[in-house]
Order: sequence, then C-alpha cells, then structure tokens
Amino acid sequence: MAKYFAFAVDRPDLKSYEISQTLRGQLHYFTEGVSSQRWDNRENPNEFFFPLERTSELYEEGVFYVTSPLDDQNKAEVEITEEQEDFLAWLVSNKIEKVRMSEG
Repeated sequence: MAKYFAFAVDRPDLKSYEISQTLRGQLHYFTEGVSSQRWDNRENPNEFFFPLERTSELYEEGVFYVTSPLDDQNKAEVEITEEQEDFLAWLVSNKIEKVRMSEG
C-alpha cells in the first residue's frame, strides 16, 4: 500500500507527516472545499486547504457529516478514525492550513 507525506506549506521547518493511502483519499472531508478562494493553488489535486477554525471544530467534535449524492437532504454523521484524529491533531497543534501531499 502506498504511503503519503503531508508537508506544511507555510511551515517548511516542520517534518512531513506520514499518512495512509486510505486517509489520502479522505482528505476532502476535512477541507474547505473546491470553491474556496482562500488559497490560489486549490486547483492542484495534491494541495489542500484546512481552515484552522474548521479543523479545530472537527478535532474537538470527533465527527464529520457526509451528504449522499443520491439524497442531498440528509447527512450522515461519521465518527473520525484514530488516524484521522491524529492527522487533525497535527494540523491543529502546528496551526497548519496549507498542505501539499507527496507519494513516497
């Protein structure tokens, strides 16, 4: 299984953070979304923007919500996994918002 490394764009002094291929595929659940105008590089599929306020809320609440593409009126509450929680903790504790992913 492939490994991925998250690099803090605004904090090049930080060591990269290793995540699994599974978590790499789930990162969009924690970002502000494609429509965000807060980071000009949002069109690169390996770059993500995690608004610190939202990331902190997700970390504290321990859940996120998913809207079904078949029923946009209902949302499912999903408990974050231990790996997701650890990644969110890394973002929050280091005040990271901009992340670039690299396959290793």
